[in-house]
Amino acid sequence: METFSPDDADRASLSEGLGTTDVAINRYRLAPGEGLPGGLHTHLDQEEVFVVLDGTVRFETLAEPAVVDAGEAVRFAPGEYQTGANDGDSPAVVLAIGAPKGSEAVRVPLACPDCDHRGLAPEWDGELLLACPQCAGEHRTRGCPECERGELKVAAGENEGETVVVCPDCGAERATPQWA
Repeated sequence: METFSPDDADRASLSEGLGTTDVAINRYRLAPGEGLPGGLHTHLDQEEVFVVLDGTVRFETLAEPAVVDAGEAVRFAPGEYQTGANDGDSPAVVLAIGAPKGSEAVRVPLACPDCDHRGLAPEWDGELLLACPQCAGEHRTRGCPECERGELKVAAGENEGETVVVCPDCGAERATPQWA
């Protein structure tokens, strides 16, 4: 039997500490206003469960948001877009559990500028590249037009099914990214 006690870091992988082979387990400590990494995304091949251990986390989806308090959990099926943030005034601690472990079929709800297919695959080659699984197009964003940060996050818009891109530094928001 393996035991593991994560350190006080904002993100701790319990999977690595426990040596899990079939399930990914991460613990996040979110300061007020801080969100889970990655922005609005889905894993096409992974079911995810988030258990809020302390505080309150608001999970955004392309439909209804879910507010999850300490002691409660929320499940997202494969292919269901989601992201979470601590909208409260005190820190929140959340446990993220995903199976199967090692999901690489991640999508963000952006439309390809070449073929309009929605659901681009983020890839990393030193910087973010968004690949279209439909037409094989590869796209980069110009980043934030306000503060020039390179990384933007996709977030749920005001209307159901709508998305926006948001700068995590200055909060600037656009309906679509500026493509490089």
